[in-house]
Amino acid sequence: MARIYKKISNGVKIKTAVISLFFVPFLVFILSPVEGFAQNGALPSAGLPADLPAEASAKAGGLPKAGLTPESPFYFFDKLGEALREFFTFSPEGKARLQIAFAAERVAEINIVLETKGVDAKGLEVAEARLREHLGEAAEIVIKQKGKGKDVSAIAKELNDDFKEPKSALADSFKSEKKALEAREDELEKQMKDAAKAGDTAKTEALAQELGQVKAQLELLELKEEELEDELDEEEEKLEDEMDAREEAEEAIREAKEEKAEVIEEAVEEGVKLPTNAFAIFDHLLAQAESAYQAGNYQEVERLAEQAEDAIEDIDETIDKLENEKEEQDEQTEEREEQRQKDAKKQQEEAEE
Repeated sequence: MARIYKKISNGVKIKTAVISLFFVPFLVFILSPVEGFAQNGALPSAGLPADLPAEASAKAGGLPKAGLTPESPFYFFDKLGEALREFFTFSPEGKARLQIAFAAERVAEINIVLETKGVDAKGLEVAEARLREHLGEAAEIVIKQKGKGKDVSAIAKELNDDFKEPKSALADSFKSEKKALEAREDELEKQMKDAAKAGDTAKTEALAQELGQVKAQLELLELKEEELEDELDEEEEKLEDEMDAREEAEEAIREAKEEKAEVIEEAVEEGVKLPTNAFAIFDHLLAQAESAYQAGNYQEVERLAEQAEDAIEDIDETIDKLENEKEEQDEQTEEREEQRQKDAKKQQEEAEE
């Protein structure tokens, strides 16, 4: 009997040793930065403890490197690692912070997929869907904690602040891809004109087909960006609703100012000169919002800031209109120059005869 017990005991020890030998390194691999499979370096966020305070998380770096993307056949490692990190995070606050960290990594993945595969990539939809899930889950955790009678205003503000940088990086990713597609569009249009002048019908048709594809990609990109922005804004609003009134008012003013800065940047990039009074309504509304803030009328601040953002949308439409007019003028100028060169060439040929 003693021999049997000894054999069983030894067998259990061996099995335990084998499990430890394989499982522990695997767990360390999953919960640590992934160097071997990363496309662009390690995953800095993967090595962060889930319950780090906000300050430590912020100092660990801004937007993480993408690591594995949904285009990789090994992407399931990324999902498995995040599931394990979530499992071993026990506080609701830690789980909520973890979702924002995951959201930042999804933004990094979107950036890489757009750069390398384009807007048609299936991996883009996967990363976008997971990004929405992460932000929604973070908001849901906060709402549930409030339902249990806890004061969640501080964690709601923290999460909202932590997502600002990834959100800004997301907008930059779409903007960069849009610029690349627009540059390709201009290049193809120029090549088509040259091919048409040379009488190369086959090349002209091939270029026209490619140009159509680029235009379709531009439309799809703008559609995806708009849909994703609306959905993320909806989840962000859930977090903002849990912030205290003063902080929410501050956020409203800050967002309105950021909208103005983005519009000015867009106008400069597109070479569009805005009318001198373009921001008159916006500036007036924002000044009223800041006065209401000083008076402690936070609900009025949000109302005025929202009106100011609506005014910005009108300016954005004005930029699009001016940009189209500028493109038409440039095309007309180019056509006149081409005609002038043709006429000069014809006159020279006639003079030589």
